[in-house]
Amino acid sequence: MMENIKDPYHPGLLHTWFVTFGLWRADNQSQLIMDSHGRHACMISRRNQVVDETVASAASTYRANMKLHDPRMLDVVHEPWWGLPTVCMTTIFPNVIFQQQVNSLSTRQIVPQGPDQFDFIWTHFGFEEDTSEMSARRLQQANLFGPAGLVSADDGEVIEYSQDGLRQDEAFATLCELGGTAVENTNHMVTETLIRGMYRYWRQVMEQ
Repeated sequence: MMENIKDPYHPGLLHTWFVTFGLWRADNQSQLIMDSHGRHACMISRRNQVVDETVASAASTYRANMKLHDPRMLDVVHEPWWGLPTVCMTTIFPNVIFQQQVNSLSTRQIVPQGPDQFDFIWTHFGFEEDTSEMSARRLQQANLFGPAGLVSADDGEVIEYSQDGLRQDEAFATLCELGGTAVENTNHMVTETLIRGMYRYWRQVMEQ
C-alpha cells in the first residue's frame, strides 16, 4: 500500500477517472521530493489549466467533452494555503499517508494484522473555519478519494492482484528500474525513485 502512494505513474494507467477528467496527466507540472534518507516522500502535482492537445491525443481515456450530470464531484475551489499544487501526497515511513487532492483532505494509516492482511484507517478532515459549502465540497470529493471512492476502489483490487502475484515468487525478487536506478528527487513522474528510496532505507533499518 505504501508502494502505491510512492508510484506516481500508475494513476494514468489504472485510474481512468483521473485521465478522463484531466485530474492527473503526464503533462502536469510535478515534483517528487524525499527526505535525506529516502524514507519519507512528497508527491506533488499541479493540475494544468490548459490541456496539451498533443499529450491528450495519446491518452485514449481523456474526453474533453465529457461532463458529469452532478458537477459537484469536480467543483474544485482554490485554497490560498495550497500554493500552486492541486495534489500533494505525503508518505511518512513506515505506515502513514497525508493526502491533499484538490479540496479533499485525509490521512490513511496502515495497521498490520499479520503477514497477509492489514487494517487501512481513513480519516477525512477539514478546518474549523470552513464554510458549510466547503465542508460539503470536501465530503463530496471524498467519494473520489475515500475508502470506497471511484478512484480508490481501483487500488484495493489491483493491490490484491499484486499480492497474489508475489506469492508465486518464492525468492521475493523485485526489480524497480523505471527512471533508472538512482534514489533522487525529480521534476517528473516517470520513475520509481520513491519506491527505491523507501526500500533502501528499509534494508538499512532491518540490518541494524
